[in-house]
Amino acid sequence: MTKKIVAVTACPTGVAHTFMAAEALEIEARKRGDWIKVETRGSVGAKNTLTAEEIAQADVVIIAADIELDLSGFVGKRLYRTSTGAALKKSAQEMDNAFNSAEVYQGSAGRSSSAGKTELPDVYKHLMTGVSHMLPLVVAGGLCIALSFVFGIQAFNEPGTLAAALFQIGGKAAFALMVPVLAGFIAFSIADRPGLAPGLIGPE
Repeated sequence: MTKKIVAVTACPTGVAHTFMAAEALEIEARKRGDWIKVETRGSVGAKNTLTAEEIAQADVVIIAADIELDLSGFVGKRLYRTSTGAALKKSAQEMDNAFNSAEVYQGSAGRSSSAGKTELPDVYKHLMTGVSHMLPLVVAGGLCIALSFVFGIQAFNEPGTLAAALFQIGGKAAFALMVPVLAGFIAFSIADRPGLAPGLIGPE
């Protein structure tokens, strides 16, 4: 009998491992004659997004992610968590584990993983969740600063110029948000949505 699988993949940078893990899971499911749909949450946002109907009809949900994700749409479903690396290199094993070890997801109150994580990987995942959301600010800020240098290394010192505006956006606005975003999404990873605002705001 054909089984229905839905999966989500995500990695800190949202580039290589996100899509490679998705492809590996799709290939393994096709080998078994199973139906699968994989949502990738990469650097350009969610692609191949799962619908509520697809989630409802799925026999199991596989979350192959190295960062913490919002899984509120999977409450009540049999869910198995693993890493993108394991899904990529050991896709057959992880798919077997998903059917054999998946547990009903209870939401933020029951965030313990069916994969049996230790404390250290949890710390790494919390940190990488913050870093992955901070990276766009680092890239955008650095790019704006680099563009300001096109007009001359000291051109940003001239008030009212494009070079000054670019340097202001990159060096002050974008970089100033790096730490709050990092802290906010580390807090989100630890405490789910209630932790996001305190993490972003921080101490006085």
